[in-house]
Amino acid sequence: MFLILTLLACLSDPPVAVHTMDPSATDRPVWMFQRGTSGWTRSTDPVAHRMSSLGLGTDGTGLVLTANCYWKICGSVMWRHLVGPPVHGLRTTDLSSWTPVMWRLVDPQDRIPIDTEIGQRGEHTVAWYFGTQPGVEGDPALHQTQHTLFQAQMEDDRLVDPKPLIVGSHLADPSYVRFQGADFLFMTTMPGGAVGLARGDPLQLVREWRGVSVPHAMVVGKELWLWAHQIIDGLHVPVRSVTRDGESWSDFSRVLPTQGLDCANPVGIVWKETPVVFCVSEPLGEKPGQ
Repeated sequence: MFLILTLLACLSDPPVAVHTMDPSATDRPVWMFQRGTSGWTRSTDPVAHRMSSLGLGTDGTGLVLTANCYWKICGSVMWRHLVGPPVHGLRTTDLSSWTPVMWRLVDPQDRIPIDTEIGQRGEHTVAWYFGTQPGVEGDPALHQTQHTLFQAQMEDDRLVDPKPLIVGSHLADPSYVRFQGADFLFMTTMPGGAVGLARGDPLQLVREWRGVSVPHAMVVGKELWLWAHQIIDGLHVPVRSVTRDGESWSDFSRVLPTQGLDCANPVGIVWKETPVVFCVSEPLGEKPGQ
């Protein structure tokens, strides 16, 4: 069966994240920040457009920026039913040239992956995501039904063997990191209002931060950085909290030179020894596509 799905996938529609690279696009720009010896600098031009619910990680050799579809053509509905729903992304090895990529989730329950992030867990490349039922309308993070965050394993262009990680009301935006020999899973616990940290086996929420949303974690040297955004003066503003032991955290503070730029959903990683953060300018109150 898996072989049949793989063969079908080879015939299915190509990665549609190519629309994020349209030079005529102006909506929802994605910005890149890099930290050098003199501090943080922002890219002169956006690296992409029309993206939503950013995720950031690696597939082992390249940097992968994932997103929910926010362009008009999100792939064939027929192929979604035949070979599984898509996960969209852009891939780079040099932070200057980007290639559209797409994976398809093999899920017997036909759940739709959103808020997806590709990354490494041990020796494996995996995806973390919020799995929602197909056909839902509006922002699924606001629905009253229980939310399940999943992990699936990457096999070529397939995401297979989805396993539930944690269930709770309003959970979204999973961000996994391993720090000081322990697993940390961050997530939005209340859209627009709070983020949380889950640890242990089974995973349980052990901490929550109010007043921030859409978390993303990265390890920088001996520190764990937790990014999120706040709404300040009508703009999304990226903020960061830092810990050295996974227990004591600094207050969230502004560190990126956004200079009045709307900068939502910050995601970061150390790429070739350089801390890199991406964010997207999006109007307040807009609902992402699927």
